Amino acid sequence: MFFTNLFQSNLKSQFIIKKIEYYPATESTMSDLWELINKDNSHVLVITDNQKNGKGRLNNKWHSKPGCSLTCSFSLNKVFLNEQFNLHAILIPVAIIRAIKKLLNLEIKVKWPNDLFYENKKVGGILIESKNKQQVLNIGIGLNVNEDNNDFPNEIKNKTTSLKIIKGHPIQREPLLAFIINEIEQKIKSLDSKKLINIWQENCIHINENICFKYQNKMISGIFKKINLKGQAVIEYENKHITYDGPIDFI
Repeated sequence: MFFTNLFQSNLKSQFIIKKIEYYPATESTMSDLWELINKDNSHVLVITDNQKNGKGRLNNKWHSKPGCSLTCSFSLNKVFLNEQFNLHAILIPVAIIRAIKKLLNLEIKVKWPNDLFYENKKVGGILIESKNKQQVLNIGIGLNVNEDNNDFPNEIKNKTTSLKIIKGHPIQREPLLAFIINEIEQKIKSLDSKKLINIWQENCIHINENICFKYQNKMISGIFKKINLKGQAVIEYENKHITYDGPIDFI
């Protein structure tokens, strides 16, 4: 069970989280949050112990074990203007990386745009949704916290890990989430686009590496060079630089 009182005792948020909705089980925290947002509720966190139909990027399913994963969604007022909208996908993983470093002294890395990795194994992911140019974003976070290796489906077991596996002991989810929200709020208060981009790039696992991506309706390979000030990936392909917003794969 997720103890909201313990979470709140570690929370220092002044403007992100003002209301908490805890569900023992639900289909999707992001769907739940959209319902609340559509009813004019903002600054809300939805968290569950058992997300039955979690979503990843490109309609992929997010696997989570009841009582072990950190699965939540929260509303966030847009921080960046439309031309820099992609920087929201940089801000959130940077804050999570910093929070995990502060709480657990772990060096978590990032894959474009906001998948979280430890030694080439995925430990978490972030999904950001907006509708009809709304000023409020739906931020979904899924982190593998207390899973054992046998808790993962066979098809992802060899490329997935959890914070418990990494540290060798269980992790309290409540202070972990509080540290994450605190760090997101701190990054917003001291907003610096260039600094966020630099931190993201320093922790990226494929800077100057060959990656695969879809370009002009075909899969091609290129070298992931950097992120520009609009939060777009810059990929080198056939001696030219392409700005790109979509997903990538490792080679």
